[in-house]
Amino acid sequence: MKGEIQRVIVFDKKRIGKVHRRYVDNMKIYLGHPVRGVKPLFEARISKETAKLALEKFKANFEDKGDFLIVSGEDVDEKIRRLVVFSGARQTVDDFLGRLLLDTVTSMGEVEVLFWYSRFINAYEGGGYWDVNRVAKSLKTLYRIRVK
Repeated sequence: MKGEIQRVIVFDKKRIGKVHRRYVDNMKIYLGHPVRGVKPLFEARISKETAKLALEKFKANFEDKGDFLIVSGEDVDEKIRRLVVFSGARQTVDDFLGRLLLDTVTSMGEVEVLFWYSRFINAYEGGGYWDVNRVAKSLKTLYRIRVK
């Protein structure tokens, strides 16, 4: 367990809105243990239960430690890439389309996941939430994830 690669996913509530303030579930993915002042690798507005469901579907090894999850294993980076793609698009859809999105991300090949992962990471670093939503809209359009 000492030489094993680990990624940390932290969950909290984020305050949003200027006029009608409310709190939403927020997930932050870190490459190691979170340090104050260090920006996470990726951030999305999804709940802990949704993230755990996705990690189970991706067959990832993880431990639930209360407010955070520790994902570990040999292929941890591939599982985190899938989680970034899923969570980036999941924050823009409802529950029914969320299941369809999860199946779509699970069935993607490694190159597809790597492409969408790089798009989501660049959008998050470049502009934040709204740029991530633009990438999510592109993914949903390409894979026809919409209500018929």
